[in-house]
Amino acid sequence: MIKGVNKQILEVTNTESPYFEKIIFFVRPEAQNKNPEALQKEARKLSLSVKKPPKTKMTVKQLSKALSQIALGLGAGAALTFILNNIIG
Repeated sequence: MIKGVNKQILEVTNTESPYFEKIIFFVRPEAQNKNPEALQKEARKLSLSVKKPPKTKMTVKQLSKALSQIALGLGAGAALTFILNNIIG
């Protein structure tokens, strides 16, 4: 959603990042009259400083939920195997 129509933007398409295709910078109104090469240099410097996002760690609650789902799945599989062996066998 675009909120302003009088905004100057600067788009960096060569990000040299495996995660980002392009970066869009919204230039502040007071900086719009500055040297365009300086704006491009600053945008390039900022785009090169972008790093890989940090890995998210599972919380104790998420880990316990995942383990309980695995345990329930194993229990259901064992119960189904037991039932099928007793009916067929």
